[in-house]
Amino acid sequence: MHQSSIAKTFPKLPRRQLMLSCVALFLLSCDIPYVAEGSWDVVYELPGQQRSGVWHISEENGMNVEGELNLKIDEFELAGSRMYWSANATNPLEPAGSVQRLNFNGTVNGSRFAGTLYTQSGNLTIIGIRQ
Repeated sequence: MHQSSIAKTFPKLPRRQLMLSCVALFLLSCDIPYVAEGSWDVVYELPGQQRSGVWHISEENGMNVEGELNLKIDEFELAGSRMYWSANATNPLEPAGSVQRLNFNGTVNGSRFAGTLYTQSGNLTIIGIRQ
């Protein structure tokens, strides 16, 4: 398309706005992976102790937690660098392990993340490092 035909097609659209629109359309068509996608070595900060595990996060399969706490996350959301999830699981703070609802809220920063796991027995600090 020649410059004159572009001007005829978009006579009132400034060139800069046209270029930005084209870039935006290109980015929308790209498959950009989640910031949190991948496998993470995770440490659960419990009162007086630490436990570890691995979180696997993917757009296709959602999220799985492995290690001392094993579960499939049933509610999972990524919004920019923010990560949220909820699941029913055995209470990590009780040896008998009653079932309760767990909720996580965290932030990814490059190859690390940090957040809080909210439980009925108290809140845990969670940190993760990308594998």
